[in-house]
Amino acid sequence: MITTTAIVAREPEQPLSINWTMEEVEVYTPGEGEILVEMRATGICHTDIVLSSVPAGTSGIQYPKILGHEGAGIVRALGQNVKSVEVGDPVLLSYYSCSSCAPCQSAHPAYCEVFAGENYVGRQGGMKISKNGEEPWSKYFGQSSFARHSVVSEVSVVNVKDMIKSEDELKLFAPLGCGFQTGMGAILNSSNAGPDDVVMILGLGAVGMGALMTAKIRECKAIIVVDKVEARLEHAKRLGASHTINTGTPDEPNLKDAVRQVFPSGASVVIDTTGVPTLIEEGLQATQKRGKLVLIGVPPLGYELNVDVVQHINVSDLDPSFKLQKVLTIFYCK
Repeated sequence: MITTTAIVAREPEQPLSINWTMEEVEVYTPGEGEILVEMRATGICHTDIVLSSVPAGTSGIQYPKILGHEGAGIVRALGQNVKSVEVGDPVLLSYYSCSSCAPCQSAHPAYCEVFAGENYVGRQGGMKISKNGEEPWSKYFGQSSFARHSVVSEVSVVNVKDMIKSEDELKLFAPLGCGFQTGMGAILNSSNAGPDDVVMILGLGAVGMGALMTAKIRECKAIIVVDKVEARLEHAKRLGASHTINTGTPDEPNLKDAVRQVFPSGASVVIDTTGVPTLIEEGLQATQKRGKLVLIGVPPLGYELNVDVVQHINVSDLDPSFKLQKVLTIFYCK
């Protein structure tokens, strides 16, 4: 057991706030299939904030807990039967999957049947808070990278000893564990966007930038990016965005109108990385018929998407005077 420091999340004192403190913790010796990692860097994801700003018991969330799921570090000790790394190897950390359920066995570990419990909630047993002996919920996403040292599940570890040239480079790659790979996967896998697609990306954090760069690599016909921070939009243009929409501008039209001014049919692929309900719904309205809306951002817990079911049915070209309801009434009366 070693003593280290960690950011400990306790139950928020007020709704939608966070209660994080730096505390001394004791880290247990890694068990079978586990690895002790000394962190060099970690990203902070919106998911970390959302899942520490709700009352205990919400969706199984418990406190105190140690968050963090974009870790990068060095292997310091091995548990039994660990085969993928050796002490001293640089590693990047990502989500946990069980490796045995149907989605895992069919090469879709992100849809693991125990994903929510193992990643969003985690487990007790990896650490102890020094001042009072509490066992926090750790092994969040298999890693809890908001600690200087953490016991990590081997399945969450990617050995990068043959790819990383320095510790500075290792630190830069930490967001690959969630943000960048999530944005990339939305383009490559979920939407399979390509040269015929008009792609719209809502939000330009690490996830949105990852989606943008991948859409550029895939040579998508147009890449529309949406954010309220002008500096992000300018950076996005340097990375390959063809059109920008600043939602922080009071006179900016809604997304549907803004997109259809340039692309009358709308966007064929819309990727939301924000979790903001109004943007999600406007993104849906801006999606063309047979288009794809990919939801990545974490909205407020309990949010329900308001869907106009008729929107993507082929009725938009009807003459306004055409009495569709009358025709249907006659049809059903026969």
